[in-house]
Amino acid sequence: MPLVELAAVRLHPSLTSNLPDSFTATWTRACALATSAAKGIPFQIYHSTTPSSKDVYYLVGGWQSGDDHIAFLSTPDAVILAKSIGEYMTVELVQHIDGDIRVLNGGEGERPKRLKVTTYKVPESMADNWALKWNNSQLAGAGAGGWDMSVSVQKQHKAFKQMGEATNSVTAFGGKEEGGSKTWVWLEDSGNEFGQTERPELPFEGFDAVHAEAFEMEHVLG
Repeated sequence: MPLVELAAVRLHPSLTSNLPDSFTATWTRACALATSAAKGIPFQIYHSTTPSSKDVYYLVGGWQSGDDHIAFLSTPDAVILAKSIGEYMTVELVQHIDGDIRVLNGGEGERPKRLKVTTYKVPESMADNWALKWNNSQLAGAGAGGWDMSVSVQKQHKAFKQMGEATNSVTAFGGKEEGGSKTWVWLEDSGNEFGQTERPELPFEGFDAVHAEAFEMEHVLG
């Protein structure tokens, strides 16, 4: 099962006004190591465009399978990635989503420079119908994502806990179980609608109980 990885990281307060020159070099190397481990699926850094979250960045990538990801976490390269994060940032949240990030890549294999991420909190009683409608609509071919699998994926192996410890961000790993609902996460090219994230409209009728939120990001490196 392919997985989309989306990690929100926040700059240390001392760096929010002036990034050191080593930031780009360190993160370029870290993204290259993760991309290699993911068998060529690009890992890239994006920057939040929300005015109140200018210190928030996102690591965006993916894996062909959960096994590939776990195998990487047990390597020296994973330690390098953890140190790259810890030197400049604190991990806010790590999500693993049931989807293939590669569908976002264009004809030349390039991911969009601007991404929109929408999360939908779907009552469990509506979950099956929601997924069925989505996967049989035009939306399915316009982005990447699916159910947030963080809880089941990150609790399978102690390596995720160790990564949290290495980055001083244990609470960012392991997912968040919310009784009565499931989270659907969707990534897509912002395109001409960049900057329009307030109160995202629900794509289907009959799902008034679903709560949606959206945010955007711009490519930085990787």
